Amino acid sequence: MPYDPCVFCGGMKLILDCAISLRGRMNVDVARCRDCGLLFVNPVLVPEQIAALYDAGYWDPDPPGRGALDAYRRYPRHYRFGAAYGRRLSRTSATGRMLEIGCGLPFFLKGVAEHCDWEVEGIDTAAGISRFARDKLGMKVTEAPFDAGAFPARSFDLVRAKDVIEHVPRPMAFLAGIRQVLRPGGRVELWLPNGPLDLAAARGEYNRGGRAVMGAGHILFISPRVLRAMLEQSGFQVERHTVSGFRYALKALGLLKGRAGPAVGGRAQAPGAAGLLSSWQAPAPERGVKGTVGYAAYREWRSYHPAPPWWLPLGFRQRVVARNGPGSPEVRAD
Repeated sequence: MPYDPCVFCGGMKLILDCAISLRGRMNVDVARCRDCGLLFVNPVLVPEQIAALYDAGYWDPDPPGRGALDAYRRYPRHYRFGAAYGRRLSRTSATGRMLEIGCGLPFFLKGVAEHCDWEVEGIDTAAGISRFARDKLGMKVTEAPFDAGAFPARSFDLVRAKDVIEHVPRPMAFLAGIRQVLRPGGRVELWLPNGPLDLAAARGEYNRGGRAVMGAGHILFISPRVLRAMLEQSGFQVERHTVSGFRYALKALGLLKGRAGPAVGGRAQAPGAAGLLSSWQAPAPERGVKGTVGYAAYREWRSYHPAPPWWLPLGFRQRVVARNGPGSPEVRAD
């Protein structure tokens, strides 16, 4: 089967890196571009193929799918991380507008909104999230794929996308869309895996004659170097780029026991799950250091300042903050 051009540089010098199974539902090849180094599923998937990888009710609030149930069980943590994030935003600017792409059930955004004077909203493709966010949390969430044309141009000061870009088949168009909705000088914050490490276990399985199941359904495997190049070519100026998660990196390389990535998701079967989210309320204070907003703020700081060994740029997670540079954004039809 002929390969599609590289989704970053458009190059055709592509070689097979390994073969994987996406969530046990679709067998695909991962190609490496010799020109830019990007690793990506090839042939490139269309939106209908990507949608088929996920259970229809994964994020259903009531009765909750697995994604919704996991989010509910961890909502105090998400809420407190949002609270710490909101306090940091307040120190950056008294007011502003923030958009989170791929927000899921917006407990994090709820924490942000209640701890700063910024206007915050989210967007997610999952069905049912918009109604839950509006009726139960009083939050604005658009239920649709991210489309820059659905928002006024230059209307946000910050766009945050956590664990999103590795699921996007056309990353340059995605970044151009973000730049289109950002005000001049606005910032984008991306979280994503360190692509080569995310793929390390699958490569090992492929070299042994097997085909690993990628439970998270990632279709892009972006290295720190390629990520920086993507942002700069899109017109962003990288301000901060950290790689953390040293232990997860060792697990991904098979040097430490344990699993580095998420498992395959499905419908929740826990008894009594129905109605859990309908009774949501803001988390009460918890005992212990880990139940405080202060601890969440410390973890937020740690994500910007990775733990030792600082001299070894090896980590499973990437976090990058980039400023919208001068000039008009140009959407690539790639």
